Amino acid sequence: MQKTHKIILMLDSSRAADRGMIRGIMDYATQRGSWSFYRHSPLFLKAPFSPSKQDDLLARLRSLDADGIIGYLPSSRKFQQLLIKHRFPAVTIPLKKLIPGIINVLQDPAIGALGAKYLRDQGFEHFAFCGQDNYWSQVRQEGFADYLKTYHIRPLLFCDTLSRTSIETRQQRLCQWLQSLPKPIGIMTCNDEKSMELVEACREAGLHVPNEIAILGVDNDEMICGLSHPPLSSIELNFQQVGYKAAETLDLMIYRKKDTYDNLVFMPMGTVTRQSTDIRAIHDEDVAEAIRFIHNNAKRDIRVEDVVNATAISVRSLQLRFKKIVGRGISRHIRMIRIQQLAHQIIHSNQPISVIAMELDFHDINHVSRIFRREMGISPLEYRKKFRL
Repeated sequence: MQKTHKIILMLDSSRAADRGMIRGIMDYATQRGSWSFYRHSPLFLKAPFSPSKQDDLLARLRSLDADGIIGYLPSSRKFQQLLIKHRFPAVTIPLKKLIPGIINVLQDPAIGALGAKYLRDQGFEHFAFCGQDNYWSQVRQEGFADYLKTYHIRPLLFCDTLSRTSIETRQQRLCQWLQSLPKPIGIMTCNDEKSMELVEACREAGLHVPNEIAILGVDNDEMICGLSHPPLSSIELNFQQVGYKAAETLDLMIYRKKDTYDNLVFMPMGTVTRQSTDIRAIHDEDVAEAIRFIHNNAKRDIRVEDVVNATAISVRSLQLRFKKIVGRGISRHIRMIRIQQLAHQIIHSNQPISVIAMELDFHDINHVSRIFRREMGISPLEYRKKFRL
């Protein structure tokens, strides 16, 4: 009879990111059919923090006869060295820094780069990043800044140290920073929770979202994004896929099937647009109306003349103003937005890619595959394999 492995999950189920990982872990466990789970609250959620709680965790590990851990591990060197010494299977999501000798779930700088590209595509000329003093926020910020550096743009930065400073004081600092920024400006935050804080700070500072400050978060936590007013745009990550891979890696470690294992990576799957990045921030109302029309009609085969007819100016005038503000022509922008729609459906639908393409009014699957590869760097099928379980 196959042994039932006991796995400790140190994840925060109140967060959409962690729930996504848990879904992926459960998908793998269902296939294996021989895992049981123990939930242990991540230590970083408990206050005040003390070394005795790490000792409690070590005792719990021994008493449960656990076979592995997935989640946020304590930063204690004693605890980490114990896991490494006994080759105890563990996959960790680092908070402050990477943990040598243990499988880490890394952040892909492409998350920040996608945020910068998205805001630049909306026509913004000023950019900022609002983050926290931890590993995953820093990597996202670096990706954001590096992308803009290629256009000789230096974003304005704000880092919340999460110190013992009161919430009121921190919010006051945030309000002062927001008031000091050039307007309009596109701001990427380290996650959706920070985006919601920013919306509240804008309200206190008398600033309008998105006309003065557009806000883009990360994680696509639908509850947080929906609770905010206005609703928050956000970058969606491959949480479920990473959860599945984490469980798969842990399984290999339990059976000692390999000597070395690769770290896992959170990667961006795309951007979900909501009202916090509404393109009304563009000063040129005709260009803004053209972009609105493209975004609202991206699921059908629209042409440049359709976009021009939605405005009150000539083709030539709109083409010139559109390219100056957006950085690309109308036809190129239509193609890019429609391919983004296709990419989103490819990883969120079980239908064949050819069927999805037809539903989005793409008539030639071979032609659209070539365009997709040009825009995304890989074929539609490769994209589905990369981001689907």
